[in-house]
Amino acid sequence: MRHYITIVLVALLLLAAPVAAAESGYEVLYSQWTKDGTIVSANGCYVTPEITNGSNVHLCVKKPGGYAETNYSASVDGLIHYYDQLRIYVIDVDYAGGQVYLELSRPTSGGGSTSASTGTRVSCDTPGQSALGGDKVSFPIVIQNNDNDDRTYSLSAQNDYPELGWTTCFSYGDKTVYKVNVPGKQSKTISFDVQTTSSSTLGEKKLIAKVGDKSIDLYVDITSVNHTADLSAKYGSVVESIGNKIFYELRIKNMQPNENDYLLSVTGLPENWYAQFKEDKASTSEMAEVIVPAGSEKTIFLEIVPPYSVQPGEYNFTAVVSAPGKDTLTKDLTLKLKSSSDMVVSSGRLSYETKPGQPVEFDVYVSNTGKGAALTNVMIETQAPSGWYVTVTPEKANSIQAGGSQKFHVKIDPPGNIVASDYGVTLKVKSDQTAKSIDYRITVTTDSYIPYIGGAIVVIVLVSLFVVVKKFGRR
Repeated sequence: MRHYITIVLVALLLLAAPVAAAESGYEVLYSQWTKDGTIVSANGCYVTPEITNGSNVHLCVKKPGGYAETNYSASVDGLIHYYDQLRIYVIDVDYAGGQVYLELSRPTSGGGSTSASTGTRVSCDTPGQSALGGDKVSFPIVIQNNDNDDRTYSLSAQNDYPELGWTTCFSYGDKTVYKVNVPGKQSKTISFDVQTTSSSTLGEKKLIAKVGDKSIDLYVDITSVNHTADLSAKYGSVVESIGNKIFYELRIKNMQPNENDYLLSVTGLPENWYAQFKEDKASTSEMAEVIVPAGSEKTIFLEIVPPYSVQPGEYNFTAVVSAPGKDTLTKDLTLKLKSSSDMVVSSGRLSYETKPGQPVEFDVYVSNTGKGAALTNVMIETQAPSGWYVTVTPEKANSIQAGGSQKFHVKIDPPGNIVASDYGVTLKVKSDQTAKSIDYRITVTTDSYIPYIGGAIVVIVLVSLFVVVKKFGRR
């Protein structure tokens, strides 16, 4: 039985040996799970861990006898050197259980790591971060001054992507800094801030933060674009006839907490085309920019004006909205122009005079003033008073090409026993594409016998007076 116990103890000692000798030059004094807030003593130093769920472990380290109390931030596998007194290694963190596995070691007389116990050490717990284009990314950089003397470090950055428009700066607390002082045997955590742009290309980008003569490589992986605004169209593709007005309804949404002014433009228009932005379709004013309040949206209209000589076909162009911070929004638009036909009906006069039973004849001209498309099956329907007869020659025109016209001869026959008056006749010109009406006034007059009767009465009266005067005049 003792033999087996001896074997087990030897095995345990062999397993523990690598832990104690994790790194030559250090002696492990403490290695176990430690509850949040527990004070651990090692080599005369006092270490208190503070665990915040989902973030780094904060360590407060102090030692009496002239050593400053120092606060550190470390992640799993993080290594901290407190002066030349203690090395602190964060092996693991149990956030659910509120405990951290710490290994505390002291340098042996043999020395230890020179780079760790003297000089400067620069580290970052999160050297690679993912972000959206337009986001701000902050890297916490720990500067450990392992020397006895205080040191002031100059801060600078190397950005190999100037075309992206990224800006960088260092901050400490609420201040932007370009130099930082770290007392001897202490550390400070500064932030290296990177402001990306919405025009950033996707993928990993490398930046270099420089602290004195030390540098650290940092990486930002752009996964997608984070726009500060949104541009949408009610209909991105419009079908319209040549000659008609063409509008696109656009909506700009401001997703920022402040009011913004957006510049408006169109790219890719064919030659001699014209575009203008309007607040509404009926507006006569053109807009070059639009103001959208914070968190609101604005609807505007883009009117496209092709030249008179435009041909049927499909045309593509792009609406561009330039937002603050170099955030440019685009919306591809398509216009399908089709041939148009437009009917114009004309005649010499709209009113005529005639007598009962006498016809009225005139010509009506139907013209196609459209672009490309023909008017087909053109005919004239008539509406006239009862008893009237209207004939149209020819009865129908199979087609009238764009730019062409057709003459129709109209004959209107009023009845012979009609009363003198004004009468209306309507001609409705119809085609497969459109229809138009034109109204005519026909004034019917008759011969009057009243003047003759009146004249006869006057003659009779005069003759009667003459006879009376002559008869009584003799007496």
